[in-house]
Amino acid sequence: MKFFSRLSLITVLLVASLAVVMAQEMTKDEWQKQMTEYTAKQADLKSKLNTLQGEIDALKKQDADKAAALKKCNDELMALVGADAASDRAFAAQLDQIDAKINELSKLSNQDLWARKSELDDVQKMLDAVKKNKLSALPKYYDRIKEQQNRLDALRKTVDNVQMSMTYTVGTWAKDRDCLWNIAKKPKIYDNAFLWPKIWQGNRDQIKNPDVIKKGQVLKIPAKADLTKEEKAAVRSYWQRKQSAAPAGK
Repeated sequence: MKFFSRLSLITVLLVASLAVVMAQEMTKDEWQKQMTEYTAKQADLKSKLNTLQGEIDALKKQDADKAAALKKCNDELMALVGADAASDRAFAAQLDQIDAKINELSKLSNQDLWARKSELDDVQKMLDAVKKNKLSALPKYYDRIKEQQNRLDALRKTVDNVQMSMTYTVGTWAKDRDCLWNIAKKPKIYDNAFLWPKIWQGNRDQIKNPDVIKKGQVLKIPAKADLTKEEKAAVRSYWQRKQSAAPAGK
């Protein structure tokens, strides 16, 4: 029974499908008309495709011509500055090194940047060296070097701003060994003990005798630089007074 039921169901479905097909059957003329329309559309699309392909080929040729012209221009520029591919790569590597160093310093806190401010001078020397290279005049490098200098100048400005607000609170001799000589020698101050007179002269309102500083004094730290004529004169006067005050025979 199940077999005949399934057979009957299949027969009904086939008849229904055939009826739908017959209902949708086109006449020969209608079919021919539709095929003609499809053929015309196909021909139109092929024509448009051929046109686009021609435009693509023309653009490719223009691109190739421009690339060749650019290469010729670059070759002439390289010859003008007396460089070759190897020296060009070496120069680019130098700029990469400068970028890496500037990026590293830019990530530091202001205080850490202050402590490593001498590295800004190292980067400047690197920049000055590449600027002397004739390759620096090439358009592909000129703007890059200019940007590096601007970033370095910005870092220096940051250091100067930190310097303007830089202070040091005096500790004890027993614990901190604080005297002007030792304070100036600290890496985060001047990293140079011989610049101690700058701290003295910058704090004359607090320090009358450079041999005597007191715990808790908040000293202003002037910008790091060579001693001025006035500071050198003050040091000479200081040593003269020391010698005059020394007991005879010592």
